[in-house]
Amino acid sequence: MNASTTYPTTLHIRRAHLIGMILATAGLAAVITWLLVAVAFDSGAASSQQGVSQPSGTPAAGFPPGYRGLP
Repeated sequence: MNASTTYPTTLHIRRAHLIGMILATAGLAAVITWLLVAVAFDSGAASSQQGVSQPSGTPAAGFPPGYRGLP
């Protein structure tokens, strides 16, 4: 049985390409983070806006006017 004792050759990347890959990766991470935050806060804002608006004169949570709680 033969076992190869050679090592793989090193990969040479130009400095400009390395910097470009780092910047592209950081930009992609920033875009993904922004999208996740935008979706998370947008869905929360929409649901809270629906619960806040009430017509004037309507008692909160369906309680009759003058309701003081438990007797």
